[in-house]
Amino acid sequence: MRVPFSNISSTGSKYTLSNMPLPTEGEEFELQGPLEMACVLYKKSENRIVLQGSLQATLLLCCDRCLSAYPFRVQADIQLIFEFQAREHWHLKELDVPAGDLDLVDLAEPVVDLEEVARQQLYMALPFKKTCSQQCKGICPECGESLNDGSCTCKGQEKASPFAVLAALKKKE
Repeated sequence: MRVPFSNISSTGSKYTLSNMPLPTEGEEFELQGPLEMACVLYKKSENRIVLQGSLQATLLLCCDRCLSAYPFRVQADIQLIFEFQAREHWHLKELDVPAGDLDLVDLAEPVVDLEEVARQQLYMALPFKKTCSQQCKGICPECGESLNDGSCTCKGQEKASPFAVLAALKKKE
């Protein structure tokens, strides 16, 4: 849903998006269930909009250790400032970003794309290390069997050393 700056009032415009369609093809996650986003957009000036809201979704992630899919619940509060400046004024903007403007988003056109905001917030909520549980044992490096389901059949089998041929040559001398 794209909201032009001209449709936003200074007293606040409320938007509730439920069951929002979000394309996840080619993404690091899949949506599992509905994506709910409620937000209020305030017009602070003709070229500055403030967004305050919350986002709830359940994502289907792939565990980095065992490669199995698991659900991950996202509940995030959102506070962003959107700013649109005409191209001729961009050169006047300071290059160093003050600490208070870290949530400032520069826009190419005076439109807030709520679906893009939701997608970006989902990426921000992803864990650095995706694991299905703290006790995840991963997969066997030899046979690829999940160690969470039990031990694999290749345990205890001694792996031939790649230097065994060289050791045999040294013994012959």
